[in-house]
Amino acid sequence: MRYSILMMIAVLLATSCAGKSDGSIKKNTPDASVSLTRRAWEMRRDGVPVDSIILVQEKAVEELRNGTSPDNPVEVLEQMGYLYNIAGDYASALKYYEEATDSLKAHSIDERNDGAIQLFGDLSSLYAFLGMPEQALAFSDSAIVESRRQDGAMLSDVYRFRAGIYELDDKVEEAMTCYGLALDAVDNGTPRTNPELLKALILSERAHLLINAYPDNRDSVALAVSILENTVEYDEFDTADRVYALGLGYVKQGKTDKGIALLQEAADSYRRQEDRERIHVANTALLEVYARHGMCGELQALVPQYIEDAERAAQEEQSSALISAMVKYDMKSTEDRNHILMLQLEVEQEKKLIVYGIAFVVIIILLGFAVIFWQRSRLLNQKRLLQQKELEGLGESNDMLNKRVDILEKDLTAGMNSNSSILSDPQLITGKEEGRFRRAFNVLFPNFIPLLKKDYPRLTPNDELLCMLLYLKHTTEEVSIYLGISKASVNSARYRLRTKFALPKDMELDTFIAGRSV
Repeated sequence: MRYSILMMIAVLLATSCAGKSDGSIKKNTPDASVSLTRRAWEMRRDGVPVDSIILVQEKAVEELRNGTSPDNPVEVLEQMGYLYNIAGDYASALKYYEEATDSLKAHSIDERNDGAIQLFGDLSSLYAFLGMPEQALAFSDSAIVESRRQDGAMLSDVYRFRAGIYELDDKVEEAMTCYGLALDAVDNGTPRTNPELLKALILSERAHLLINAYPDNRDSVALAVSILENTVEYDEFDTADRVYALGLGYVKQGKTDKGIALLQEAADSYRRQEDRERIHVANTALLEVYARHGMCGELQALVPQYIEDAERAAQEEQSSALISAMVKYDMKSTEDRNHILMLQLEVEQEKKLIVYGIAFVVIIILLGFAVIFWQRSRLLNQKRLLQQKELEGLGESNDMLNKRVDILEKDLTAGMNSNSSILSDPQLITGKEEGRFRRAFNVLFPNFIPLLKKDYPRLTPNDELLCMLLYLKHTTEEVSIYLGISKASVNSARYRLRTKFALPKDMELDTFIAGRSV
């Protein structure tokens, strides 16, 4: 699974490089045709062995070091890292990727072009291969953000990168979702290559995943083969990877001769490109087919090459594991150093804050004492004057209070006599009359409504009036006169009250109201 997905990631990297428009190159070089970085990419597109391409790209890096390169530094360094990546020299790839990242940070965000997107994509794929999915997804997130900042440039490629990360982590559903997002990006964006060609490549990669993830599912294999067969017309993406996937699909469908021929064709193509990882993958598939179908001659001829490739693959696996461990160690060491520095900085800041705080508190205390002393003397003088005035007015106040109490007692007695009749004589109570009714009721039963509202805060003013009337034992007809509503409306109001009180069926509303404590 690991090597088959590495094949797909290499295709992603190559086609993403193919997405670099001539316009972007011309923007950074006087003559795009003589750009070494551009020439190296064209060699990769034409299937030239990677070792030969590296020699050309190293000259581009040398020009950059000498200050004579017309190319964008990020693009030069990123492509150098990419070439070492597909060559299996991951330590060198990581070194150039880090240098490209430093160059990217040295410029403002507005100066970035699609080389930044490509760099983040390369880093995400490399960290995924090194078994560091969290870091890989973090760089993938950065690539998506940068792509959207540049109006969706390379967004379909970014989602294809992300699909490769999920495939390395055996998360097939997430990878399929990313391929769907890549197709959406082609339909809704403005890809710089032919949209139909790009969609064909995405569909081919998704078909390859179907075959790898569900090799025993006939429907999945049939769908994948159908997709791969329909992409044959797009010559630009008729790559060895598609041939390999289609051959594998034919073998799964029982079309052994046809499948073997395509697998051998893919292996020969990989061998011409000196792509050792893909050669090993193709040879592994051929060995399984030869053994299953008893093709002893072909099996014997392939075994020595397979053993040699397997030993080399194991060495590269160990190398990648070692690099991964070194990267993780460096990251952990950097995090620890940063953490220590942050702690030291926090301690220094806390010391300064403590000193400033103490000084501030001392100043506040001194000012406080001064203000307190001044205020105290001022308040004492004011207090003496107030006490004198209070003593002078105390006698007059007592006389006035006594007279006021007599007046209030007379008013209260008169008011009780005049208002008490409204409680017993049915009459329409609205506006001022409702106020008189409430005052008269509260004089006689001051605790009834407060206690009721405390237990049932959702009661409305009309609910309160109905409860008062029921407590006074008025009939339905009398209640209808008081409230100015029909008897049916009174019954409806009674029913709503029962609901708000949550009374059981065997409890009468009148009994419940009458039993309320006043």
